[in-house]
Amino acid sequence: MKTLLLALVVVTFVCLEPGYTIICHSCTGQFCSTFQNCPDAQACSQMWKDSDLLKMNVVKGCATNCTLPASGQKVLYCTKDNCN
Repeated sequence: MKTLLLALVVVTFVCLEPGYTIICHSCTGQFCSTFQNCPDAQACSQMWKDSDLLKMNVVKGCATNCTLPASGQKVLYCTKDNCN
């Protein structure tokens, strides 16, 4: 009986283990202190204008898909915690 209970606990733990989520900065500006847990299959992103050489108006957050930037913009995607 104990073996059956232990097996049930192990199976429950393995089946209910949550997926990995990535942690990204979430703010507007170069210096961020706000973080966001992004859902599975998302990446961190940074978006800024070509003319913003110091990236003072960069937008950071989660990205559902990696799209090409609009004309005059730059976008960076990454998949490690706090990489943006």
